[in-house]
Amino acid sequence: MNQETNKRQYARAIKENRKKLGWTQKQLAEKIHTSQQAIARWENEVTEPRTDNLQALSEALGVPLSHFIDRYTSDIDNDFNALYSSLTADDKEKTLDYMKLLKRQEIERNNFS
Repeated sequence: MNQETNKRQYARAIKENRKKLGWTQKQLAEKIHTSQQAIARWENEVTEPRTDNLQALSEALGVPLSHFIDRYTSDIDNDFNALYSSLTADDKEKTLDYMKLLKRQEIERNNFS
């Protein structure tokens, strides 16, 4: 994941969870002992929170740390699962066969590196 994707991921996760709790940026900032400007920079994708800030955000917002770190992967997994679930049994089998082929190719590439 690149830095811009990280910023976008953090911004969305922070803003969504803050709003679910009905908090302003200033209220969240007070709870994690930082400035409202820092919250705004994170939510506007200007900067990324440091690890210690992510831990504080996790605790204040009541979400696991992985909620911030694994969010992008979770979105992809959710999309995949929704699409996979909509397939016929025959197409599910074809999909699994194709994924196994991709995995074998990945292993072979890694062995030649």
